[in-house]
Amino acid sequence: MVSLRYDAKATSENLWTICELIRDRKCDEIILFASEKNNSEEDEYNNNLPLVVALAKYIIPNVDSVFVVFDGLFLTAARYPRYLEVRDLLNVAEVSDKVFYSERRAPLTIGMTPDNAVATLCELGEIKPLTPNTRADYFALLSSFTESQLVEIFKF
Repeated sequence: MVSLRYDAKATSENLWTICELIRDRKCDEIILFASEKNNSEEDEYNNNLPLVVALAKYIIPNVDSVFVVFDGLFLTAARYPRYLEVRDLLNVAEVSDKVFYSERRAPLTIGMTPDNAVATLCELGEIKPLTPNTRADYFALLSSFTESQLVEIFKF
C-alpha cells in the first residue's frame, strides 16, 4: 500500500481536484468523512470545524493500492461561500457510483503520517454509498443546518 497526502491549497482548487478524482475512471473509490467538531478554543481549525475529509483509493494492477488522504483545511461548510463548494462536491459525488461516506466522525489526521492517517480512516468502520437519498445524512455531519435551511438563511 502506498499512502499520500494531498497538499491542500485554495478551496476552489481542492474542490476541482476531488471532483476530477470522482470523474477519473482509474480512481476506484472515494470515502467522505466529517471531522470531529470543535474540541477546544485553541484548535487551529476551530472556526472551520467540522471539515470534509476524503480518502481516495486507486488500485494499480500488478502493483499496489494507492491511497490519497485529503485532510486539514480542505473543504468546510462552516460559512455560506464554503458551503457552495461542498454543495458542488456533493452534486458530483451523488451521481457517481464510487463515492461513499462514513457516519463516524474522523479525528483530525493532518498531524499524522499519511500511512497512519489512512489506517485511522480505514478503521472507522462501515461506509455507505453517497446517493441523492443519503446526501442529507452526510451533510448533517458537516452542519447543524440542512442544505435548504442554509439557502434560505443566505437568500438575497
